[in-house]
Amino acid sequence: MSNSPSKTLSPAELAKLEHAFASDPSSEAYKPLAEAYLASGRFMEAMVVCKKGVKAHPNRADPRLLLARVYQDQGKDKKALEEVLGALQAHPSDRASLRMAGALQLKTGEADAGRANLLKAYEADPADPDTLALMQQYKVQPPAAAAPAPAPVAAAPAPAPVAAAPVAPTPTPAPAAAAPAAPAPSVEAEAPAARAKPAADEPAARAPARRAAVVVDEDDDVDDDDDDAPRKPRKKGADKNKFITLGLLVAVPIILGGYFVQGRMAATRNREIKRQLDIATQELKHDSYASYQEACKAADAALNADPDSTAAHGYLAYAYAIRWGEHGGGDDARKKAEDHLAAAQKSGEISSHLYAAEALVKTYGGKGKDALVDLEKRVQDFDKEGKRSSLLYLTLGLIQMNAGDMDRAKDNLEKAQGLSPDDPRIYAALGAVYRRLGQDGTAWKNYDFALRYEKDHPESLLGKSLLMLEQDEANFGLAAVMLKKLLEVSPPPSPRQLAAANVARALLISRVSTAMEKMKPDEQAKLAEATGVPTDKEKARQELTKAEDTGFTLDRNSPELFLIKGRRLISENQYDQAATEIRKAVKMDGTRAQFYVELAKALMGKPGGEKEASEALDTAIKTMGNSPKLLTMLGNAYRRQGKLDDALAKYQLSVKDANAKNPEARLAIGAIYRERGSWDLAQESLEKASTEYIGQPDKAATALLELARVFEGKGDSAKADETYQKALNADENYAPAYYFYAAFLSKDKKQATKAKALAQEYVKREPKGEFVARAQAL
Repeated sequence: MSNSPSKTLSPAELAKLEHAFASDPSSEAYKPLAEAYLASGRFMEAMVVCKKGVKAHPNRADPRLLLARVYQDQGKDKKALEEVLGALQAHPSDRASLRMAGALQLKTGEADAGRANLLKAYEADPADPDTLALMQQYKVQPPAAAAPAPAPVAAAPAPAPVAAAPVAPTPTPAPAAAAPAAPAPSVEAEAPAARAKPAADEPAARAPARRAAVVVDEDDDVDDDDDDAPRKPRKKGADKNKFITLGLLVAVPIILGGYFVQGRMAATRNREIKRQLDIATQELKHDSYASYQEACKAADAALNADPDSTAAHGYLAYAYAIRWGEHGGGDDARKKAEDHLAAAQKSGEISSHLYAAEALVKTYGGKGKDALVDLEKRVQDFDKEGKRSSLLYLTLGLIQMNAGDMDRAKDNLEKAQGLSPDDPRIYAALGAVYRRLGQDGTAWKNYDFALRYEKDHPESLLGKSLLMLEQDEANFGLAAVMLKKLLEVSPPPSPRQLAAANVARALLISRVSTAMEKMKPDEQAKLAEATGVPTDKEKARQELTKAEDTGFTLDRNSPELFLIKGRRLISENQYDQAATEIRKAVKMDGTRAQFYVELAKALMGKPGGEKEASEALDTAIKTMGNSPKLLTMLGNAYRRQGKLDDALAKYQLSVKDANAKNPEARLAIGAIYRERGSWDLAQESLEKASTEYIGQPDKAATALLELARVFEGKGDSAKADETYQKALNADENYAPAYYFYAAFLSKDKKQATKAKALAQEYVKREPKGEFVARAQAL
């Protein structure tokens, strides 16, 4: 059933409706307000308003129908049917109520009652497109037009009595005439009888009488030698041929006309399916809460035209999977995703949306490892057949990112971007991957690309805000502007996205308040104006608490909120509290590698937390498998504890795949081998690390510096000198390179001046650095 979608209202328009309804709950304001809530997915508010509408207008069908729509949109069909039947009690002939009752009854298994109500709705308005669409969907045939009464035959009783009069006194002819009627009638006899049934009030004897005449005719044909007068012989089958010819003359035009009408209807139906799926495709590309709702409406309309459409079921499964897993749609969205997925899978047809939905449902259902294996096989099969799919590469990249395999995720997302260069969802995912890889500049550019193709793209606004707030020298004003836009944009983001924006706002307030402590009053005033954060510390703390509480009220089931709160607590050096919050995120979704990474960061932030961090990471690996990121973090934790053999084992396991990119682990392996004097092994690992750190100048400089120290250890002065220079060229701001190059040159008296200049540069760049005392001695 198609309900006209309500226009999404701006916050000001919605506030106006809310005020009108609050001022007079018995007015008509309930209807537009409930429709606005329903369009925004705010089912609880819509239900409350509708119930008040029912109470204020008990004798009207409208409020109950609207309440039924609220229940129907939540998948509560039985409760929806109760309300529609209540509307029919007040108005038994209401077309909309009959139509909705019929659809719900057919859907819930009350087939007879459903058909009856749909036919009543049809009788009320035979041209109503919604009713016709439902009748087509549920294969309910409209009542056939009554055939015109055969007046000449039915109204001519006179001949029958005349013919029967001579026979009546004689008892013997009657049985003789009736006897041939007992066997099954011939084809010739059956056809006319089927086409011209006697009227209900026609005497029962009349039909046998006509049938007897046919039989007698056949007998005459056989026994004509007994007749006194010669009769012209009739061709055998002549009557049969006449009937066939007459039947063909009537049937062929009807059949051809039927095929024509059926073809036209099929073409119209196919055009409508394509049109609705095109709409769904465009809406999915917008990647917003409102657009996924619109995509579902369009795909539902396609299903009304063809309930067995694999494509439509695949689109719906995909959209509902995202609404469930990313927007907090709850059990209703999950059930719809699973139901449409099952319906699509029955056909056995190939559909990228179907495969993507299958992977997402498994991932969000806690089976990320299975999803990854199955989807990788799908992508390989598609590639072999030359059917590269940006959607499947995107989905694979997202799942790999959640599993902590950042480099492979990046590779697959970049393949998706190459196939679909204007998809904001792909750019936002790339932004998230590069952010986790520590490549903040590249992450920022990808978020910008997403916003270029989709203005006010919620995930990109949120991602840029959080990326900015993670910087040591953050642009708080810019972060505040982006969060404000996210909180006020129309149509609004999902409740989950709004919740994250509020908790991110709390992080902003915390960071700004800390920064203000070191500022002069005029600088504080400027920052307060740019960010909206009060200069008064107590007021700022109150706003922080309010923002965080609002976020958790909007969505208590989002693990991301606990992660953001944990980051805030880390920034405030409250490591124990931070670990507590991040553990809540892990408990809610134990399949996300990033949560364990953040937990390890919190634990290693406090003195002696390395052991606890390694235990948490070890548990994660047992649960999720050998994620390269988790293995690297676990190696770092062991290294911090001085367990170099354990650390080396974990690092090596993370790069077991020779083609896997994990420069962080290779750098650590090279550094351990350098410390042990295993020069060749150190060189091999560090050379790979330096080439894998693409777009990360500080990391590349670190790897090159370690490599230069290896060459120095091997006694290859020329290579060492060359590589120290490469380290400085890779990132001139990487201060340790100045010290170690100075220390290397200081061994040659001819290079004393240059060594001194490099040492001075180090002290200048890092006046409180680890090597300041030694640099000053040079």
